[in-house]
Amino acid sequence: MELPHIDNVILSPTYSSNSTFLSNMTCAQCLCISSLSYPALNCFPSNACQLFYTFPSTYRIEYVQNARLYFPQQRFPNASQCCMPDIYSLLSKLNASQAVLANVSNPRDAIIDNNSYLVTVEESTNYFIRFNSKNLTRITYRSFLNPVQTTVVLFNNVYYTANIAGIIMAIDSQTLSILSNISTGVSGIRGMIFLNDGETMVVTACESNKVVFLNRTSISPISYNISFSKNAAFKCPHGIWRVNDSVFYVTSNTNNSLHLFRRNGSHKEWDETFVLKMSAVFGNSARLTIDECNRFWFTFETDTILIYHQNGTKLASWTIPSSAIFDIKIMSNYLMFITESNTGRARRIQPNIQC
Repeated sequence: MELPHIDNVILSPTYSSNSTFLSNMTCAQCLCISSLSYPALNCFPSNACQLFYTFPSTYRIEYVQNARLYFPQQRFPNASQCCMPDIYSLLSKLNASQAVLANVSNPRDAIIDNNSYLVTVEESTNYFIRFNSKNLTRITYRSFLNPVQTTVVLFNNVYYTANIAGIIMAIDSQTLSILSNISTGVSGIRGMIFLNDGETMVVTACESNKVVFLNRTSISPISYNISFSKNAAFKCPHGIWRVNDSVFYVTSNTNNSLHLFRRNGSHKEWDETFVLKMSAVFGNSARLTIDECNRFWFTFETDTILIYHQNGTKLASWTIPSSAIFDIKIMSNYLMFITESNTGRARRIQPNIQC
């Protein structure tokens, strides 16, 4: 009996999902492991797969050439829903929630890894830090990073950290061993995403006003080479948010504006479009987060987050006194993790929301 499946697509959760990634395995091997115990299975073209323990409540069906989405239990997910469409009700619940705080010096990105740890890097001291995501107890505090760390991301169970000089370090998320050092040839990296199942890495370079594309040349050991770069039509590309393999957003740290990059034909042809400029801003745009309702949350290393509709209309603002917010990570039911750069804290907020 052939299992129900869809070719050339994957199930892409809006938030970190209850799933696990397996590398160096064929789709047939992943199906054998699943043994009908998982409701959904993404098979990637690079001999990797993603097994879902449960269906995500919010998701996209994303086009990925030569991928395949299986439904081993012959069940299908409910329609993706916007959990909290009323932004003022959401902000009221967030403000009424008790925060858990942890000290961390000038933290950068907030990510949740495959161990359910909150992970960040300290820009000023160059430490790599992991916290228990429940109570923010510190788990790991390592100083093996290159000077002046500017960003950290997770992809396929590997951490990637970048420093101001343009060197990206790949770190195994289980053993914390250094897998490789990747030279980008540009300074001032501020953000990083992956496209095409990791075949393409895209970084924002503030000092050179470039968006740089790198091609993967080896999976083991991990290796990337510069493919090409695109001069941005704005100053200091900073935050970057992946929508799919053909679309991503970039913020301007200097202009406090948002710009859309869309693939046009070949992998080296990308069109840039101005989207919006944030108004009444007293800081510099740091990060963009898009929630399940397609609302855009902008941080500025100030106490206030601005929230916009995707059409460019300002919806609301959210202020956390004495915070200087650098990044926010939004999880299911609007559990939030926030890094506060100048005040040196990580914050966990869990509102009373059940979607």
